Amino acid sequence: MELQRQLAQWDGTALEWLHGFHWAPATALFVIASAWWVKWPLFAVTGGCCDAARRRLPTAAVAAAGAAAVAEGLTVVLKHVTERARPPLADPSIQALVSLPDSTSFPSGHAATAFAAATAVGMLHPRFRIPLLALAAMVALSRVYLGVHFWSDVLVGSLLGVAIGLGAAWLFRREQGERQGLGPSRVRVGTRFARLRRSPG
Repeated sequence: MELQRQLAQWDGTALEWLHGFHWAPATALFVIASAWWVKWPLFAVTGGCCDAARRRLPTAAVAAAGAAAVAEGLTVVLKHVTERARPPLADPSIQALVSLPDSTSFPSGHAATAFAAATAVGMLHPRFRIPLLALAAMVALSRVYLGVHFWSDVLVGSLLGVAIGLGAAWLFRREQGERQGLGPSRVRVGTRFARLRRSPG
């Protein structure tokens, strides 16, 4: 109980510290980063473009969308379990810079879905991993900057998203490996069958 109280106090202090750096251009940037089409659709589209450039099925796009869906569902369940109030409701001195969502605060759905989609695409297209994770971090930070989440909300949401994204990328890589491994095996079987037919009886 004491630990929980200390964490809540640290959360509030860190949030107030960040709010001391409010700046109009940064606010505009974080409002965009917090938009619904950034938190996972943008990552999925990026994955689809990477897939198209390599002339293959939209594996990364599907992996990103699937990871984001799992992250979203899991955060909804955790929000119902924890029922943590949003920062402005927990502390009236904190002012949200955007409209306050109806859902509870812990963990951050934006952070979870952004990191889930970014990790899934980044694992399948390593060259884009750092920019995608940087954008996901901006999405997560925007939720604290805008006053709708505590730091611990986005931290836990981010870790949850990374774990889900890694799992999604592993599943799709495994499926790709099995699909690619099926081709040569069929060729070998066909070659052996042809040799048997040509061999004298």
